[in-house]
Amino acid sequence: MATKSAQRAKKKTVTRTTGPFQSSSQLDHSSWVTADSKFAGVILGDSATMLKQLPDEVFNVAVTSPPYYWVRDYGYDGQVGHEESVDAYIDALMKVFDEVKRTLHPEGVFFLNIGDTYYSGNGQPHGSDPRSSSRNFARTKLRPVDRSGWDIPKKSMIGVPWKVAFAMQQRGWTLRSDIIWNRVNAFVEPTARDRPYRQYEHVFMFSKSRFYSFDRTKLVEEDVWNIPIERNLRTRQAGHNAAFPSELARRCIEVGSPIGGHVLDPFVGSGTTVFTALAHDRNVVGVEMGEDYVDYIETTLQSDGHKPTTWKEVQKCLLKPSALWDTWAGNKNNFRKPGQGRPIDP
Repeated sequence: MATKSAQRAKKKTVTRTTGPFQSSSQLDHSSWVTADSKFAGVILGDSATMLKQLPDEVFNVAVTSPPYYWVRDYGYDGQVGHEESVDAYIDALMKVFDEVKRTLHPEGVFFLNIGDTYYSGNGQPHGSDPRSSSRNFARTKLRPVDRSGWDIPKKSMIGVPWKVAFAMQQRGWTLRSDIIWNRVNAFVEPTARDRPYRQYEHVFMFSKSRFYSFDRTKLVEEDVWNIPIERNLRTRQAGHNAAFPSELARRCIEVGSPIGGHVLDPFVGSGTTVFTALAHDRNVVGVEMGEDYVDYIETTLQSDGHKPTTWKEVQKCLLKPSALWDTWAGNKNNFRKPGQGRPIDP
């Protein structure tokens, strides 16, 4: 992977716009336009704050995979996933997802990919684990999941995904589906000698209400999605060993939005949702707290031939629905029962 200074040199024509906003931070945007006038905005900062800058009810679909609870260290202070308790982690996610709900179209859907964590309670591990270098941070930080005193037995799976899903329901989200992502080529877990290896993760599908827009014709599989983990040059260059695959993002984007629609990822990481949305003719906004990831996304957008534009142009785009919205097969107004002229009750 190119060094950060080399990346900046390659993208020196990129201009981020900064200005005051509601906290002590600075608003930091990167704005892009494709050859066929699809727009991308990348915002550097914490999601709960930065999403407040976006307009109400504009995104057709949100797709994200937030940092899991104490699974990895992304190398910066204040990162989601390093809270002192599961409850605090869920509270941090809810602050973000409240803003996702506000910015999501009334008929929009939200796909949330999230994994679980184990409670060990055995204290801080020592030495190193060459088979899991990305998790060696646990040798330097005492994770709450390694402290004793929890009210569940040691070695227990915590159940984080469902705790998050239930919290979402309490905040008014409708949980429509628990999609199982079968990670076909997932690594084995050499240390898991007394349980099955974890080969799947949850992708929860939420809506803002009972009635929403959804294009079933784009479904490849029903609620078990067999999608390999991507291990390619782009994921290696990004330095993100937990990126979800572009095929997963594509399925969510295509069932949840028309061509020309608007996509949001509040934890965009190395940019999978951004690149996939643009490749499939959608507009997209992503928020990311890690500056290295934002640098990588900007460099890649430029190398893909997209041109810098202004944040004002991105905002103008978001305020206009897709020209295909009314005729889109997924528009709930186009749902019909066989032989009848009224919409289907989902």
